[in-house]
Amino acid sequence: MAETIVPARPDLDTEVANRLRDPFETLWMGVLRTNDPLLLERGDGGSAAVALYRDLKRDGKVFSGLQKRVLALISRPWQVEPVQEGEPGQRDAAVVADMLKQCSFDKLCGELMEALLAGFSVAEIVWTVRDNRIVPARVVKRAQRRFVYQQTDEHQPPELRLLTREAMLAGEALPDRKFIVHRVNPEDDNPYGTGLGLQLYWPVFFKRKGVISWNKVNDRFGSPTPWGKYPRGASPKEKATLFDALRAISNDGVIMTPEGMTVELLESKLTGSVSTQEKLCAYMDDWIDSVILGTEPRNGSGGAQAAAAKERSSVRLDLTQADSDLLSETLNATLVRWICEYNGLSPCLVYRQIKEEEDVKAQSETDKNICGMGFRPTLDSVRAKYGEGWEEKPASTPPLGTPQPQVPSEPANFAEGDAQDGQQAIDDAIAAVKDAELQSAMAGIFEPLLAAIEGADTYEDALAAAEAAYPRMDTAKLQSLLARAMFGAEAYGRSVDS
Repeated sequence: MAETIVPARPDLDTEVANRLRDPFETLWMGVLRTNDPLLLERGDGGSAAVALYRDLKRDGKVFSGLQKRVLALISRPWQVEPVQEGEPGQRDAAVVADMLKQCSFDKLCGELMEALLAGFSVAEIVWTVRDNRIVPARVVKRAQRRFVYQQTDEHQPPELRLLTREAMLAGEALPDRKFIVHRVNPEDDNPYGTGLGLQLYWPVFFKRKGVISWNKVNDRFGSPTPWGKYPRGASPKEKATLFDALRAISNDGVIMTPEGMTVELLESKLTGSVSTQEKLCAYMDDWIDSVILGTEPRNGSGGAQAAAAKERSSVRLDLTQADSDLLSETLNATLVRWICEYNGLSPCLVYRQIKEEEDVKAQSETDKNICGMGFRPTLDSVRAKYGEGWEEKPASTPPLGTPQPQVPSEPANFAEGDAQDGQQAIDDAIAAVKDAELQSAMAGIFEPLLAAIEGADTYEDALAAAEAAYPRMDTAKLQSLLARAMFGAEAYGRSVDS
């Protein structure tokens, strides 16, 4: 009988293709370098190379775009929800939310968004005890250059370490539940993450070069080059005197030639226009906006150009949603989780409400038109659209001395009969209004209207005349008749419902 061969169990819980076994990876005491090509080319490849990206914030367009991106996130409301439903979970979520408010949660989110440019950001939590609870007293952002990733165990992922005076190469291990690390686009061979600096460096570089050239052109056309002539056989002292005089006129370039010598300057076809440099800077600004805000370049004319300008002034909603999801994932895995574990609270999650901002004015006009069609919004819908603080307006009571509408003597009889009797009662109420009274009420409206549109030649003129005549129309009598009719109809409806 043949022996059954059992295959060896593979090591499913270990990493095989990690960076420690990469033959192309250069390690120094286990410290991992970033694989960002720009930082490797123009920096030293270490954590201090992120200063190259921080320098980009000196550009006004980059700073403005990043501010828009951050403010679009932290301006949205946030809330803490329990993982498990029930009153105890809601109570614990309220406790966590109060702790986050006390440690300036929005400020923390804005600081962690520095990872958007450099790829990663680090913040240190300073814990304290307050009301028998372990709470974050403050959260301090730390410089990226202070941290490196190291991997010494091929079975474990890279760990973040702190560079100190005592450990300037490999750094020191970080204590548990102490540091928040927010990363953007981390990869297998780049745990530091890759931010927008990789795409922003070159447009900023070319823009700066364009501005320098722009200034040179302006200086050249703004001040002409002086040309001095000295006689033949002039002494060095005389030449020096002429040179000093020319330099007193211009600190830029000067020309000195012997008298009688001809000097020709090769003129460029470029006139005094700087449109080339201006277009270059505008193109680079559009490039920067496209990278940070996800907008399209400015082009077209008229309405298309106006629409593009409006789009450039805001951040795309999907980018804000992505930033919110990524940051919430980081905070839920670190700060929120540690607060719950330290204080024995049920697990909670923090997130922001990202939705399209509605035009309140346009929405109110729509609601007004719908109400004019006979509908009435519910109190919940009003609060959902316009916020809290609303309540139903109490029914107004007519002032003393106001004539009350006449009510049929026996409205309760409506409920005793069938539908035909009810309709007959309504017809009787309408017939109770005298023709002379109705004609008098309508005359106060139609007489000014007919007088206004009598001389109109076109529909537009008639419409304008009707609008101008509206304030002169007497609607008081007609309103009184309509009030009486509506009261009778409401009384009948209530009697039927009862």
